[in-house]
Amino acid sequence: MENRIWMVMGGARSGKSEFAEKLMYRTVGQRKGYIATSQVLDDEMKYRVMVHQQRRPASWHTFEVMHEAGPMMKQILDNADAVLFDCITMYVSNLLMDHMDFRRVETLGVSDLEALRSVLQKDLDQIFEVISAYQGKEIIFVSDELGMGIVPGNAMSRVYRDLVGLANQYITARAAHVYLSVAGITIDLKRNEVHL
Repeated sequence: MENRIWMVMGGARSGKSEFAEKLMYRTVGQRKGYIATSQVLDDEMKYRVMVHQQRRPASWHTFEVMHEAGPMMKQILDNADAVLFDCITMYVSNLLMDHMDFRRVETLGVSDLEALRSVLQKDLDQIFEVISAYQGKEIIFVSDELGMGIVPGNAMSRVYRDLVGLANQYITARAAHVYLSVAGITIDLKRNEVHL
């Protein structure tokens, strides 16, 4: 049986995570895993993480992946039949922070974007190489759509937006279903279907 891959995107508070969780309940795999990518650095993030934790069953095995996920995917897929990866946006933020030279934040350029893109590409390649070694796994990715607003005013935010956009394109190219959530209404972009 082939692996099944979904991508769920949307803006902040669009309903994307809740929709992805509903998809997770419908997966056939008995062992469900949740890849958590948020680092709790302040009270707001602590609250957001708590809300997500309260919504999901205790039976879902949580894997905390703050940094490169490629090396961890084998362990995750050995222990879970269905995986919810929430979210790519925070994951890319963590990678950016790991590889950022903060002395040069305001002078980031195309070469910096290319170097960071290479790090991200390598890790995404490894994630999907591991996935392809399995059969019958179900993986749901969640990410923010950051490219629909104004161009950010500083170089770091522009690099971040571009990296998230590149990661989203990479994953959607491999996903059978790509959902976009807006104000709690979700559309399957590849099949042109609306889900309420």
